[in-house]
Amino acid sequence: MITIFDTHAHLDLEQFSPDREAVIRRIESGTLPVVPDEPISQPIEMTGVLLAGIDAQSSICCAELAKRSPIFHAAAAIHPNYVVNAADNDWKIITELAHSDSVAVIGETGLDRYWDHTPIEQQINALWRHIDLAVQTAKPIQIHCRDAWDDMLPILRQAVKEQGLTGIIHAFSGEPEQAAECIELGFYLSFAGSVTYRNAKFSPLRESAQMVPIDRLLIETDSPYMPPHPFRGKLKRNEPTMAVMVALRLAELRATTLESIAKTTSQNARQLLCTNVKKG
Repeated sequence: MITIFDTHAHLDLEQFSPDREAVIRRIESGTLPVVPDEPISQPIEMTGVLLAGIDAQSSICCAELAKRSPIFHAAAAIHPNYVVNAADNDWKIITELAHSDSVAVIGETGLDRYWDHTPIEQQINALWRHIDLAVQTAKPIQIHCRDAWDDMLPILRQAVKEQGLTGIIHAFSGEPEQAAECIELGFYLSFAGSVTYRNAKFSPLRESAQMVPIDRLLIETDSPYMPPHPFRGKLKRNEPTMAVMVALRLAELRATTLESIAKTTSQNARQLLCTNVKKG
């Protein structure tokens, strides 16, 4: 049995609206939405899926979905790209969810300079609000960082040093030097479909994936985004069971077995998350 824990998915989004129940059944049965060219030799067991909120309503939906099955866990936050639209009541909802037993993680929060939806100053202020929530609730944080490492790393250094922050760098996309610093700060690094891509521009990402200590390694899909190779551009939507393809690529990069990567990353996720989960 190959045990898979997808540490980042967005099952609440509209891409899943037409057949969300069918997707959930595939998760519960460990069934892939497509048949890979390289067959998976053993059955898949999804031991967990972390559902990441991106705004107040999304976070509510994730918390509700998490109540349906012990496989699902919820994260609540306002994504940096949506901070510009957040009202006082949205922050009140996020704060209440963060303090509730139905939410295990504060996320996804962070910084994003790729898109310009929210001024960076507002993003930074919102990130600090989420950091404070994570510290207050003693829950890990889930960090989104896209083209913003020069802004992000000083904040993480300060938050770790002064407040003991811990958590996940979601869909890590940085250089090996940035990976090394995140590891030194005590964060887990989660890899998504991008680590399976064969383009030369992803070679630093592949190098980062090779150097992460095994006890700090996680996998994710970021469903419905980032379908893994060879389904990039062919599969209209990613799903949590496709995290096995990320594990397969990591096993190749690290010269080990799929079973070993799957087992260890699942154990890492449970160690980080499940001790914080109390189903409401």
